[in-house]
Amino acid sequence: MAKKSKRRSSNSSSSHDTLTMMVRGLRRLVIKKFGGMRRFLLIAVCVGVILYCVQAILAGSNRQIWDVRGSWNLSDSRCGVKCENNQLAFYVRTGDGNKAGPTICFEGEILISPEMKNFGRGLNIISISEKTFDVTDIKTFDTYVEDSGLIRFLKKMPAETVVIMTSYDEVSSSLKEDGKRWLKYFGSSGADNLQFRDGFLMIGQKGLQEGHAIEYVVKRKNHQDFSDVMEKAGCFSLPMGPKRDLQMLLPRVIHQKEMELGPTMANCGVPESCGPHSFPVSVFSGEGNKIQPQICVSGHLMMTENLNNGGRGFNVLVVDPDNGVPKMISRVDTYTYDSTDLEILLESLGDRDIIISLVADDGAKKLGYMARELMNQLGSGLIQNLRFRDVWFFVGQKGIEGFTQLEQISYAGFEGEWPKVIKKSFCVPRKIKGQKIVPDPDVYRNDARREFCKKYDGYPEFCDPTHVDDFLKPVGVVDKALQNHRIFSTPIIVVPGLNHNALVRTLETTLMQPGMKQDMVAVMWDEKFPEHGELADLFGFRNASLKGSVQYFEQMAKALRKIDLVYPDSSHVIVLEEELLLAPNFLHFMSHFLPVLDADDSLMGVSAWNYNGFEKLSGNKNLIYRVEEFPGLGFLLKSKPFLKILTSSIHKCCKDRAWAGWRLSVDYKGEILVPDMSRVFRQPYQGADTSKELVTQLFGKPRTTLLDGPTPLTGMSNLTMVLYEQQLNHNIASSVSFPITDLQLCVQKVKDFDLKISPDEKRPLVVFYAQDSPSDYTLLRELCRCFGLFAAEHYKPRNLHRGLLRFFFQGHDVYLVGSATEYFKHKPALVSMISKNLLQS
Repeated sequence: MAKKSKRRSSNSSSSHDTLTMMVRGLRRLVIKKFGGMRRFLLIAVCVGVILYCVQAILAGSNRQIWDVRGSWNLSDSRCGVKCENNQLAFYVRTGDGNKAGPTICFEGEILISPEMKNFGRGLNIISISEKTFDVTDIKTFDTYVEDSGLIRFLKKMPAETVVIMTSYDEVSSSLKEDGKRWLKYFGSSGADNLQFRDGFLMIGQKGLQEGHAIEYVVKRKNHQDFSDVMEKAGCFSLPMGPKRDLQMLLPRVIHQKEMELGPTMANCGVPESCGPHSFPVSVFSGEGNKIQPQICVSGHLMMTENLNNGGRGFNVLVVDPDNGVPKMISRVDTYTYDSTDLEILLESLGDRDIIISLVADDGAKKLGYMARELMNQLGSGLIQNLRFRDVWFFVGQKGIEGFTQLEQISYAGFEGEWPKVIKKSFCVPRKIKGQKIVPDPDVYRNDARREFCKKYDGYPEFCDPTHVDDFLKPVGVVDKALQNHRIFSTPIIVVPGLNHNALVRTLETTLMQPGMKQDMVAVMWDEKFPEHGELADLFGFRNASLKGSVQYFEQMAKALRKIDLVYPDSSHVIVLEEELLLAPNFLHFMSHFLPVLDADDSLMGVSAWNYNGFEKLSGNKNLIYRVEEFPGLGFLLKSKPFLKILTSSIHKCCKDRAWAGWRLSVDYKGEILVPDMSRVFRQPYQGADTSKELVTQLFGKPRTTLLDGPTPLTGMSNLTMVLYEQQLNHNIASSVSFPITDLQLCVQKVKDFDLKISPDEKRPLVVFYAQDSPSDYTLLRELCRCFGLFAAEHYKPRNLHRGLLRFFFQGHDVYLVGSATEYFKHKPALVSMISKNLLQS
């Protein structure tokens, strides 16, 4: 073993010595011939550069291009250019902004020019056969708008077709990634650099390697509207340069002979035989990006993962209508690539061909308008609704008249959640009968509402996934007697506060009013909250931005001042304050009062909210009061003069919330009509800018809101001043004295008031009480406390009319009449009144 090792070591040493001798010999040769290694390396580099330049010159020797300055004589036999016999002559000029069109001349023939008027915005192109040099097409593609037409045109060209193209006006705005990629497949290297209103011209060939086209881009300078005009003339020969294989870029279409038959599926899952004139089909959309889709046709699985290229995007089978056998299969991944492959496939269909299409994972990302339009022509009524991650299946037919019923879509969640799976088995007739209108889909999607919910957080109900696709639609007139009533032409002004969810509920209950017109509703929003304007848009309402306000009454004033600008011809207006819910009969209720307001100058308007509308203290649907206060909230006002009074005095009369007491009588001696049962519900106030006692009194007890449908009101004419006074005096004069024993004990705070009135008594009830003056409400406030009416210590009682307070109690009209009021004259001599002495005992 030792000898063998020594022999190997000897051989290795010998080889090393031989290599060393060769290197030394080569070095001596270089020094002898070139004078040193440094000079040798310098000469080697120079030779390499020369060889590269020679190669480049030889590669470019098949083309010559000149800049054209001044006039160019195109009347010469070959576009004013002298070329070798094996070369092709051209002249190309870009458009002059959007004033003068471009020009293309090829081999002595002007094919596009301003005089011919056959140009357009975007890319103007001629195509030339590589074999015959004939011009095969002249096209214009408006890539300012879209590039799918350009891509389809380039894709469908035969291999090695030559194109000459030039720009006019603007070409870059909608020339997207896929369009630029296809220009590169014709040799372009400058398409990526195109920007707004740059000039562009190119001569390329299908399959030419990137960078080998004749191509020029002229940039628009900052001070220019458009780039300068560019003119080029010259010669080129074919082929234009090194080629690339485009076969892999073309759509993979599997024809009948190449198809693989998958496992047998008995009748594709259809429970009964489809008969001789139909064939069975089943579709399964897969689950997200984990479980792949499946399509079964005529008893065989035909497309799924690892079978005929099934997968993400559009899975398409073309079926022979005569025998129900697939004759072509293709899949187009429109998540990754543009949809022109799909468009080419759809355009190739023969008459009566049946198409089965199934979208899995996502097929909408790069799905173009043309593909949707072609699907629509084949019978789809839902393809236009397809969005990111939606799944969809469709069975249509070339030549169908109308829309197929064999179509379904399942929508993804608005935050991208995977949609519900589609799994269907059905029979497909060999001739699909179309419907004139799109069949009602199983589900709808509200894209605008989804976008809003993506943009803004904090809408848990409005943006709940189970409701986000609900469409916001108005309700038609229920009471036909109100058809064309002027209440529906009365503007409704909504003045939001800070609570955006409360605004949603206000808008929802406004939209629910039967007969309302969306364009008669305007949301007046603070400029700090643009989402309020976007909400109004979703509901189909008008909206207007107001300059920012610190306090709510300021925003109200600005909104009232803007009414004339938005609705200049309105004689009445309805105003909805923040955080209101409207009863379903709100607008119907308001409709009764327009004639009354017009007939009585002493009436300012109508409020739909009753200060004293608490449970057990209101319940008469037909009862309306005249009151001195202005409760606001949801109210109807009349006439522009009144609006002017309100907006001019709002800073001195109305700095508090309306329900805290607006004192409009400072400038206007008039009254408000209010219902016994409120037609709006005001959500409990959460702010900190008002008295806790007041808030507790108004919102701390359960209230009654009439939620019935339209409720007719009678006796509206009795609300005018003269007739109302006559009715009041008659009612008080004919009333029965209220049992006051328990009431007196309550005033003394000895015991709570809990009296039951006999239902047999039908007449009104009256309580007379003592006053020192018309403004003395000391005893009245205690009576209000006992009955459960509004009775805040530092506030005047509510719903007064000339000192009289009336309400509805246990089915009876009740009147509280003070000794300082004009109605005290109706007190019988034998009827006792409640004395102020009770307050001192």
